[in-house]
Amino acid sequence: MRLRMSRASLSVVLATGTLIVAVLAVSTLLARNLYTSALADGRSQADRFVTGAQAAVNRSLLGVDVLLASLNNLLNLESMQADWLEGPLSGKLIQGATRQNLLVRNVWLLDAQGTVIASAESAGSETNPQTPPGFIPEAINLPVSTLIISQPVISARSSEQVLYFGRHLKLADGSKLLAVAEVPVNLVTTILVQGADISQLEATLERGNGQLLASMPAQEALTGVFLNPALGNNASLPAREMQSRIQQKPAIVASRPMLYNDLLITASIPMDTVIADWRFQVRLIALVAVAFCLFLAGAGFAAVRYLHSMGRAQRSISDAKATTDRALESMESGFLLLDVQRRVVTWNRRYLDMYPWQAGQIKVGASFEALLMVTARETLGDVPEQARVQWVANRMSLMSQGVHSHEREFPNGRIIEITERPTPDGGVVIVYQDVTRLRRASAEIEQLAFFDPLTGLPNRRLLTDRLQQAVVATQRSGRHGALLFLDLDHFKTLNDTLGHDVGDLLLQQVAQRVKGCVREADTVARLGGDEFVVMLLDLSPDAAEAARQTRLVGDNVLRSINEPYTLKGKHYRSSCSLGAAMFSSELQSAAELLKQADIAMYQVKNTGRNALCFFDPGMLAIIEARANLENDLRRGISEGQFELHYQVQVTDAGTPVGAEALIRWHHPVRGMVLPGEFIALAEETGLILPMGQWVLEQACRQLVVWQATPATARLQLSVNVSARQFRQADFVEHVRTTLRASGAHAYLLKLELTESLVLDNVDDTIEKMHALKNLGVRFSMDDFGTGHSSLAYLTRLPLDQLKIDKSFVHNIGLQATDSMIIQTIIGMGNNLGLEVLAEGVETEAQRAFLAAHGCRLCQGYLFGRPQPVDNFNATLIRDEMTA
Repeated sequence: MRLRMSRASLSVVLATGTLIVAVLAVSTLLARNLYTSALADGRSQADRFVTGAQAAVNRSLLGVDVLLASLNNLLNLESMQADWLEGPLSGKLIQGATRQNLLVRNVWLLDAQGTVIASAESAGSETNPQTPPGFIPEAINLPVSTLIISQPVISARSSEQVLYFGRHLKLADGSKLLAVAEVPVNLVTTILVQGADISQLEATLERGNGQLLASMPAQEALTGVFLNPALGNNASLPAREMQSRIQQKPAIVASRPMLYNDLLITASIPMDTVIADWRFQVRLIALVAVAFCLFLAGAGFAAVRYLHSMGRAQRSISDAKATTDRALESMESGFLLLDVQRRVVTWNRRYLDMYPWQAGQIKVGASFEALLMVTARETLGDVPEQARVQWVANRMSLMSQGVHSHEREFPNGRIIEITERPTPDGGVVIVYQDVTRLRRASAEIEQLAFFDPLTGLPNRRLLTDRLQQAVVATQRSGRHGALLFLDLDHFKTLNDTLGHDVGDLLLQQVAQRVKGCVREADTVARLGGDEFVVMLLDLSPDAAEAARQTRLVGDNVLRSINEPYTLKGKHYRSSCSLGAAMFSSELQSAAELLKQADIAMYQVKNTGRNALCFFDPGMLAIIEARANLENDLRRGISEGQFELHYQVQVTDAGTPVGAEALIRWHHPVRGMVLPGEFIALAEETGLILPMGQWVLEQACRQLVVWQATPATARLQLSVNVSARQFRQADFVEHVRTTLRASGAHAYLLKLELTESLVLDNVDDTIEKMHALKNLGVRFSMDDFGTGHSSLAYLTRLPLDQLKIDKSFVHNIGLQATDSMIIQTIIGMGNNLGLEVLAEGVETEAQRAFLAAHGCRLCQGYLFGRPQPVDNFNATLIRDEMTA
């Protein structure tokens, strides 16, 4: 009996020891599995956060980039020169664009020397951006216009840390301006960690070399801070264990590259946070294991106690399973475990959240194929049963082929990423991740990059890509393609009168109408402002027929645009100008084709609008010739290629009383160029302003020279004033300053104005003329009788002289009407107490007629041609000696 008891005791001891070892092993294994799960959850949490932060910050950076790039179209920089930009007006436009981006505090437009051309700040409060050294040259000198981000600096205005974003923009002459945006670091940090709820989380925005740009928790000073180790360019690290980026403590760290090169988003979750729950679970497991071992030791005293201890062991195992189940339920991802026969072993609540229609069918041992059929009936809609069976078969085939990851989009728009991994026993672990927000963020970024946000049409970037592909396709197919360049007529007037919101409504309706005029395979794009482009493909191989097809589409577009609009309850009619350019087998760039269509469109603008015009190479030749002349004109002004010639003005007795200063251009290649070939271009481009100021200064200097010689001391000098020059707000001050600086007598200076200049703004003209009249300056009405003269304004103007146009003088004796007009002008001038001067007098008969009817002053070839000043002076001296 004792032997049996000893053997029983030994058996109990051995069994108890074995169970205790087993409990310790199970506890260790469970703790290790829980630790692995905690690390996996930490990695998943870090990956999810850094993926969301990547999308949010990418959107924000792209918003700043789009804002800076849009200044090109907003200010029309591609057709501008730096000195054409009007700072206040440009500033208001930039200010309006900046207000639409809550991330940007201010935007500047700088030249290559860092001088502010315009900014979004209100007038009078402009400041220069305090960019780091070398930032402006680096951004300007980039070969391709790309967004560049500075290191953090302290703003002198707000004493807070800011980042400067820069992108250079090209002007019409190839020079560059730099658009700079100031972004507070704290706003970037807010976007970086928005929605995050992770204890002790460290998030950074840094460069590949480790330079810290923004962080959470925030650093007191970011300038010069470099994190170790540097993660390198375009680093995309899955979550892994390493030192946290800021506090250098053990952590789970994940990083993602940004949309812009050399920028990274990182997330560091300290190990203390990752394993906090695991530590609690380990303590619980340890307590359970100790209790179980004590229980086993007591169970050796009796079989009943032994059975009782086994019951406690079973309860402990159940608790452990419950802990495992809770861990599965806490997962953010859906979880499904299948055995080797593809039957359900276990699942979690998140799985049923994604597939709620399976709640009534899922159970342990259920066939995964049967669950797929339930999903097919729920999500495939009204399709034949055979289609559902085929879908299920395809899904099972993916699993058998070892396709580990794929995505499924449900009719409600939810996108699920499905990842499958085999288990050692032949089963399958399936993880379901909801990636809807991530995919939508990616789609939104693509939408911003390639489509116009107002109309939803492709933008210039996407159009250029499609057009280049279309050119290649036409070369292969032999068929023609065409571009229609559309510009709305008088769109600026609509914006100015009814507001930009109404203008936007018109642009949206125009976009829909144009799309309705073309085929689905054709492309309608918006370049910006009120400019649209239609790309037509697969036209006839015959050039004439392709042109006819293009004209049909263009006529449809014109008719559609001409239909009335309803804009916020107001009826409105619009029209457009269409330029067309054909392309076929000839290799042409997208930019060249757009330029041709644009040229044709402007030809329509110049000939009356609301029509279609095809591109003619002769148009390009005219534009190139004009551009060359403009460049030569600029060079001529800067290099001093101009001089003044003087044509004498005499009394009816032949006595010189003055001269008219006429500008001449000594072109280094073309020789002498007369004003008729370049004055209109100078007026249009604004070059008339420096040219007119130069003429005024030269004329005043010449008056001073004449004042020193008795023979010329009383000569008056007439100077033609252009409309653009006279309309300058500071024109009166310029004349006053020029007279004072030269020392010329104001009463010897005579400014010649045209009737069109006077009629443009009579009140402003009278005010300026009186101001100059107070200085002693005299005025002459040039080409009198060729415009729309009116005694109503003529009597209000402080004029000294009327000039009879040479077109009337040439017809003396030829047309009775012109002779009557001359007599009328002479009589009008005499009655108003004004001098009357006839220009273009070339014959003695003309002079005699004018003298007989009371015209006492003449100018023309009969008395002398325009001459350089030395020849003019010599002629005066010779005539005086002869007299």
